[in-house]
Amino acid sequence: MSNATKRISSRFSFLLALGALLTWVACIPTDVWANAGPGMERGPNYGHGKGMHDFVGKALHGLLRNQKELGLSKEQSSKIKTIATDYAKSRIQEQADVKLAELDVRTRIFDEKTELSSIEAALQKSASAHIALRLEGVKALRAATAILTPEQREKWHQSSMNKHEGETGWKGHKGNDKDHEKDKDY
Repeated sequence: MSNATKRISSRFSFLLALGALLTWVACIPTDVWANAGPGMERGPNYGHGKGMHDFVGKALHGLLRNQKELGLSKEQSSKIKTIATDYAKSRIQEQADVKLAELDVRTRIFDEKTELSSIEAALQKSASAHIALRLEGVKALRAATAILTPEQREKWHQSSMNKHEGETGWKGHKGNDKDHEKDKDY
């Protein structure tokens, strides 16, 4: 190979490696960068309001999505839409409260001059914010189900159970219920 060919090949390899590196850096989720810290890659209490799926929001939207099958009146649909919107707004605010409380906890924990009583107070504030977030969801779900007739609640419950069983199978196993007949506790 001539020197010119080697230089071109070398430059091409370098550019290819640089492009791969830049692509990899660009594809790293921003959460990893935002929460970087010792033991905090996903943040404290991951799964309690922050990274947790919005079960209540999905349930409320599922009600609206299946309004024909459930036989919801226009008035019922309108009320449930209002509940869903109000819940979404309060969830945004309460998630912000949780994040702020967690930031306060982290700041105090890593400040060696902070007294334990101050850290404890920040932890209690964070726990209260988590509870408020979850409780708001319970209230929204109860308000929505109170709008339904007993027959509609039963249909909704059945459709939810059928959907859940189709996704996970019986007793939380992946697959078909027939595959797990022997697992049943009769």
